[in-house]
Amino acid sequence: MQSIKFHFSFIAFFSIALFAGCEATLAPAYDQAIVEKVTESSDLAMRFFAAVDGGTDSESFIARETTYNVLIGAFESLKLQAKARPVPQNVALEKINELLQAKGSSAISGEYPSAFAFEKIAETFKKMKQTDRESGLKPLALQAFKGQVEIFLDQAITYESFLKR
Repeated sequence: MQSIKFHFSFIAFFSIALFAGCEATLAPAYDQAIVEKVTESSDLAMRFFAAVDGGTDSESFIARETTYNVLIGAFESLKLQAKARPVPQNVALEKINELLQAKGSSAISGEYPSAFAFEKIAETFKKMKQTDRESGLKPLALQAFKGQVEIFLDQAITYESFLKR
């Protein structure tokens, strides 16, 4: 009887030790470099929106082209960095979407939440650049572009901040 208790205790101890060592990865690792770059890039984006707040005309586009290129490159680079990490399980994404919905923001979809958001930000700046080059930007159009960028920045920053936990 004592032998059975010993075997049961050993099996129980071994099972607990084995399962305690197994850890499910619910999200990619927090990456301080991505957070620093998104902070820097979002600051540049908001300063750019503030600089063109009253609207633009196509004749002065050349003065803004470099800033567009920097912003597009920064967010495309962030997309690549974010995609280099493993895809999270649905549990982590569900928690993040709960946080976003509590803030009144749109939920994140896709396999790479931050990368998706960074890609959409780059696409928005590409469209904004094209419009600015061809016809300039009216204040209402600027508000629309800024709103789009803010939505995706909110998603990306919320996601990246969640990873720090």
